[in-house]
Amino acid sequence: MSEGSRYDLPYLTRLQIVSRLRPGERVLDVGCGSGEIARLMREKDCTVIGLELDSEKAAKAGTYCEQVLVGDIETMPLAFEPESFDVFVLSNILEHLRDPVATLRRLVPLLRPTGRILVDLPNVAHWDVRLRLLRGRWDYEDAGILDRTHLRFYTRKTAREMLRETGFEILDEDIIPDVPLFRYKKRWAHVNYRIARLRPDLLSTEMLFVVRPRGTTASR
Repeated sequence: MSEGSRYDLPYLTRLQIVSRLRPGERVLDVGCGSGEIARLMREKDCTVIGLELDSEKAAKAGTYCEQVLVGDIETMPLAFEPESFDVFVLSNILEHLRDPVATLRRLVPLLRPTGRILVDLPNVAHWDVRLRLLRGRWDYEDAGILDRTHLRFYTRKTAREMLRETGFEILDEDIIPDVPLFRYKKRWAHVNYRIARLRPDLLSTEMLFVVRPRGTTASR
């Protein structure tokens, strides 16, 4: 894969998530898609169980997952033993759900007491969305922040509020930086990130949260 195609924002998201996993952990990848993140998690010697709504994508993800279950995470049976997983990964999933808080709560019994949850959400306060609004535009697209299948939209503030309402403690936060002059340029990655950290609400496409249920003993 060339530098230009590899150093894109979705790839940065996957790296951010996988960097927070420990070798050998058992992971539930909710909305695993075609296994893009699962492939990297398996390279880190993690055991990955996938959940996916799209059966064609689930079949592809089976290459990288120990098991992939097909269904709607909001309604499907979750036939796992309590405390089965070290980590849940929900990358670009909660914004598609009718009731993300209820879904997160139904997953909690499956998490080990030392476990944690990685939640990645699109940032609707991104500079591109703001520019569109200034022009009076809110155009849905096939992918990205204004994906036409999104049911909910989050800023960093409202994302934090949703996670705390669910009963989670936020252990760590990060962003996927997107400074216009430096996007997609690997040699300027450190500059992109440093500038984005100055105005993360404006200069990031996605927000990553590491959380745990209040009262547990998970570490970062």
